[in-house]
Amino acid sequence: MTTRSSIFLSAVGWAVLAVACGGGGDAERRAEDPPDAGREVDAGATSDAGALPDAGEPPDAGEQADAGTAGDGGSPENPTVGLSCTAGGGCSEFIGSGSGYVWLDASDAGSERYAGKTLCIKPGTYSYLALHGLKGTAERPVTITNCGGQAIFNNAGNSPMGITGASRYLRLTGTGSTHAYGLVAGTAGGNQAHIDLRDGTSDVEIDHVEVRGNPNGGVGIAFRTYPTCAGAWARGTWAQYNTRIHDTYIHDTVYEGVYIGPSHHGWVNGQSYNPGVDCGGGKRVHEADVIGVEVVNNRVENTGNDAIQVGGALQGMTLRRNFIKNYGLNNNSSHSGGITVNPGSKGVIDSNWIETDQPRNTQGIMFQGLGGSLVMNNIIIGARTGTLFNRTTDVNLQVANPRPVAYHHNTVVTSSVEGVYVFCNLMGGNVVTFSNNIVAGAPTTHAGNGGNTACLDLFARTNLVSTQLSAAGFRDAAAKDFHLLSSSAAVDKGVILTGVVDFDYDGAQRVPPYDYGAYVAAAGIPLVTPPPQVER
Repeated sequence: MTTRSSIFLSAVGWAVLAVACGGGGDAERRAEDPPDAGREVDAGATSDAGALPDAGEPPDAGEQADAGTAGDGGSPENPTVGLSCTAGGGCSEFIGSGSGYVWLDASDAGSERYAGKTLCIKPGTYSYLALHGLKGTAERPVTITNCGGQAIFNNAGNSPMGITGASRYLRLTGTGSTHAYGLVAGTAGGNQAHIDLRDGTSDVEIDHVEVRGNPNGGVGIAFRTYPTCAGAWARGTWAQYNTRIHDTYIHDTVYEGVYIGPSHHGWVNGQSYNPGVDCGGGKRVHEADVIGVEVVNNRVENTGNDAIQVGGALQGMTLRRNFIKNYGLNNNSSHSGGITVNPGSKGVIDSNWIETDQPRNTQGIMFQGLGGSLVMNNIIIGARTGTLFNRTTDVNLQVANPRPVAYHHNTVVTSSVEGVYVFCNLMGGNVVTFSNNIVAGAPTTHAGNGGNTACLDLFARTNLVSTQLSAAGFRDAAAKDFHLLSSSAAVDKGVILTGVVDFDYDGAQRVPPYDYGAYVAAAGIPLVTPPPQVER
């Protein structure tokens, strides 16, 4: 007999027991295909390794975590701190008692059942956290958090954390203790994502969560729903809204660190790019829009593929103040961006630190999004290519009169091949307004496919470009201090971008005359309150 529970098991690929928990420089180069263009073949599959594992007869998953009330759950090793694990300590209900697994199937509950509630998980080690069909409201989201200590999830067979079944209006947060990351998505198996959000899930915030990668794991945080060939989740029938990922620590993943939205957005072929998912027989289904993306203040280190990848983000994309170190460890040039802006994405990429110890086939920023995007104040260190403008995809979305891509006040240093590379032949009439940048210490400062760099507007006039790192006049480049000396040739030379770039990487206000690069050089400029610094 097919039951709601068996459908859930088949969808997420977790083998679990069905128990409810509701009470509880080349001159000529080939443009890269959009990242993951070859991996997601089946329009219904979202596994990082192909087909989802058979949900068949589950192995023993251990005891399910008690959903009822209990004591405060503290211990000398994991003391009670932060949110108290008591009914009167801020928890509405308990969905985890310290061991076993947590599975909450709320698909029949309705939004009012959990709206505004705080669902607490007591400290301990669990086999997985699975939330299915859990809904709050826009005004009263559901909070899922640890309480009194750290809650760790390890699943050697599949994903240790998953949110499925069109769940909506949730916050998954590790702020229930004084740990920096009170929730931990640990061991994953079968090359599955450590945190997997799919099947129509939308409007989710994730913060203060650690992802601990392992050799059998997959993506760190995967938040995307691919359409099926039957038309479910296709563009025009559904959209993913309000994705917020901030203050997380993601490290040592086999594939991407953060993977948001599908990879092949658009609906018109053009510029060597065919959007959508091929269902055979000439049928293609088009991927849904992603509206509202914030990836802010995360620490992402040692990822096999891209550190942060966003696709289909038509509106409201902000990628800001992320610390990224060592990405593209799998040495696959199609999946090796510090930040990869995939087709159909438009927004702001601001004040990110993107560093790699070895260049491999990396690009600090890989751009194939839409005109009207603004890339500013980023610091890119040691990539093979500092920034690759692979293409724009306005033509694939039938955008008339595409706007320029703005690339301002970035500091790009010690790239192993070139600081900037561009495919002007695939820019579809877009130009890159390229001003007030520092590109230094690369054998080739800038290059283009077929030797064409004409789409880099203002490049020669309003930037400091040099094959010599010392030409930039940094305070201490060897110590990775890329603030400018007062004697630097980059000081007071920039075009004025008031209203476009008003602050620098540190949060210092920019006032005329503008300096090149990510930092303001002049002393005495008033500081605004910047977003929290990510430790590096």
